[in-house]
Amino acid sequence: MKTIEEIEIYAKENFIPIARKEVVSFLISIIKQNNYKSILEVGSAIGYTTLQLASLPDVYVSTYEYWPPRIEICKQNIIDFHLENKIDFHDYDVTLFPINQKFDLIFIDGAKAKTIKLFEFLKDNINENGIIVIDNINLEIVNQIELKNKKKKYQQIVIQTKQYFENLSSMNVKYFDIGDGLYVINK
Repeated sequence: MKTIEEIEIYAKENFIPIARKEVVSFLISIIKQNNYKSILEVGSAIGYTTLQLASLPDVYVSTYEYWPPRIEICKQNIIDFHLENKIDFHDYDVTLFPINQKFDLIFIDGAKAKTIKLFEFLKDNINENGIIVIDNINLEIVNQIELKNKKKKYQQIVIQTKQYFENLSSMNVKYFDIGDGLYVINK
């Protein structure tokens, strides 16, 4: 795919979850305001957010995606956008190996059942003035009969995640009603 619009269409037609436009705009605004340079993204999917963040001047993105059908598409999109030198793509679960690098911004947009685990694994990888942004805090799955059990389990995950972050006292947590809801967390 050669444009962001093509990626949006492809994602919609193939039911691939990508960040909402207002979330990407929010991230871009934060990056520019704070002069952030290093970004860690968990859950690149097909590269929609990754490409837009890496297109900013002097911004470098390290991103992780482990869902096999999306890996090759993301890799090709990085090549199509000529951003191979600004994106470090990893095709495995970020929690498999320790990360010895610190980042200005960590964007967690991966599997919702792993949000707390991802946060705990990565919280020490932010720079002193860095932030962690967690997407889809209020995301709900569609109400279809065949998904009834999955929806109930997912709703429990959402409740547990909210409770965890609302009771987190070791860091500052702010909620933003953008997209499906964001937590912005810093030390």
